[in-house]
Amino acid sequence: MNRPKLLFFFPNTSSFVNRDVQLLQSRYRVVTFAFNPSRKIFIPFSFVRQLLFLFRHIFSAGIVVCQVAAWHSVLPVFFARLAHIPSVIFLAGTDCAYFPSIRYGNFCNKPLAWATRVSARYATHLAPKHDSLIRFKYDYDSSGAPVQGIAVFVPQLKTPFTVIPNGFNSTDFSPLPDVRKAASFITVAAGVGTSNINVLKGIDLILQIAPLFPQCTFTIAGLAEGFKFDNVPSNITTLPQQTPQQLKQLFSTHTYYLQLSLSEGFPNAVCEAMLCGCIPIVSAVNALPDIAHDCGFVLPEKDITLLTELINKALAADTQALSLKAINHIRKNYSPEQRQEKLFELFKKLKG
Repeated sequence: MNRPKLLFFFPNTSSFVNRDVQLLQSRYRVVTFAFNPSRKIFIPFSFVRQLLFLFRHIFSAGIVVCQVAAWHSVLPVFFARLAHIPSVIFLAGTDCAYFPSIRYGNFCNKPLAWATRVSARYATHLAPKHDSLIRFKYDYDSSGAPVQGIAVFVPQLKTPFTVIPNGFNSTDFSPLPDVRKAASFITVAAGVGTSNINVLKGIDLILQIAPLFPQCTFTIAGLAEGFKFDNVPSNITTLPQQTPQQLKQLFSTHTYYLQLSLSEGFPNAVCEAMLCGCIPIVSAVNALPDIAHDCGFVLPEKDITLLTELINKALAADTQALSLKAINHIRKNYSPEQRQEKLFELFKKLKG
């Protein structure tokens, strides 16, 4: 039996794109298109390539899927309407955020905001990875709009949505038989030192908090090539971007994972770290409190005093019990099978 064709559009290749492709391939013949212009001036050429791709594939496709709403999703949702087939956008984070002080979020850029609005309005269905990506009150920090979510920034948005969280494979990330160091903290962020990443991902807080806990060690992984911190505290270790296997080993040797971001849709690294037994310490934004659940600690506001109190609380906790809780929480609530089942159920419903 021939599998129906699914066209999958994304801005660039990433681990969560690859995971979704693998999930979808069990039932669909997935044909992918990476928009991926190396520089902004090449965006028109990406549109031309995408147009040719759509002419070739759209009328034989059964469904169109876009990873996040942005430039790359405008033509696919438009052509899907012309071809009378459903289109779904997986909302992920930056397409639902507005942080003008650090220029983060699609809605900080007027042309990109237009592309995001058009995509969201004309898609058949939206599939946010957490309900906060539709609308939620934001009071963690003054740098962001007091209410976040795509419904806030796309007036009169009527596109229906279904929340479908990410899924994480516990065979890819599980504790290694390494010695877990007490009072050890780790955070992972791609491109540390570039653009707004240090503030967005809470690296600035880690640099402030580390000197207050000289008995602890802190690891920051994901430094951009060629970047080096000036006068980094002696108990901080910095590392370049790591492979999945290297991350697995790092997570297995650290006790706590720090995710102190200003904004996060549904982050991968904290879930992967929890599968390896790390205890999450997270900011109160988007999906993070739900991910941490009752096996971690949540920072209600971006405040160094509150963070100091939270770390003291974490250091005094039963780490073995929380570590096991963290592993089981991700395995139980965010498996690839759960995401796959919900996606296929949605696609079936849209096809009627």
